[in-house]
Amino acid sequence: MSDAGGGALLDLLGGTRGQVVDLLRAEPRPVAALAADLGLTEAAVRRHLTSLERDGLVTSSALRPRGRGRPATAWTLTDRARRLYPDRSAEFANEVLEYLEAQHGRTALLAFLRWRQGRHAERYGDALAGLSDTAQRAARLAELLDADGFASGVDEHVTPDGRTVLELRQGHCTISDVAAAHPEICAYEAALFQRLLGGRLSRRQTIAGGAGECVCTISQQAQGAVDGHEG
Repeated sequence: MSDAGGGALLDLLGGTRGQVVDLLRAEPRPVAALAADLGLTEAAVRRHLTSLERDGLVTSSALRPRGRGRPATAWTLTDRARRLYPDRSAEFANEVLEYLEAQHGRTALLAFLRWRQGRHAERYGDALAGLSDTAQRAARLAELLDADGFASGVDEHVTPDGRTVLELRQGHCTISDVAAAHPEICAYEAALFQRLLGGRLSRRQTIAGGAGECVCTISQQAQGAVDGHEG
């Protein structure tokens, strides 16, 4: 195995499956090449690949043959599998933000966060266009966040005084390390959700702040939500 992350992967997947994934990390390979590297039969390798494919860790595609003959099938890792390996992108992002603030001041950092908020408002706002009901907009936003890797969903509750409130939950944060170092990111995200959904929104817990999930509570408004392009 090539690094500590690879060793952890062996523990997670089991010896042979972990070795298959580690070999595919370097480059796509056909079954015959994997069998030769592992000292296994091709049938045994195919069984491991089928299991890994079922778990969403590998995928196959046809290789263009160099000469005449049928195209071979090469196996490669999915993005989900590559996330099992060490990733220092959070460290890099923190360094960029720290440099920005150190060299150009906190105003520049906040300007960047406003710029980022505007980009997401436009992208999500386009997908929410035509939905005037806050609950519908929240449900659609949760779908978009879920697709972006935030494991999101919406729950609806009725308070003791008869008000209907929504809870937008995010069970995973793809930038939690960066947000923990720069809590302004969470504040700007909450402001983005307010902008997209309307109503009255509050966020009292975040993953970056040590909670198990991020939760935004939204009190529905009677006259629909903003469209995400204003401001």
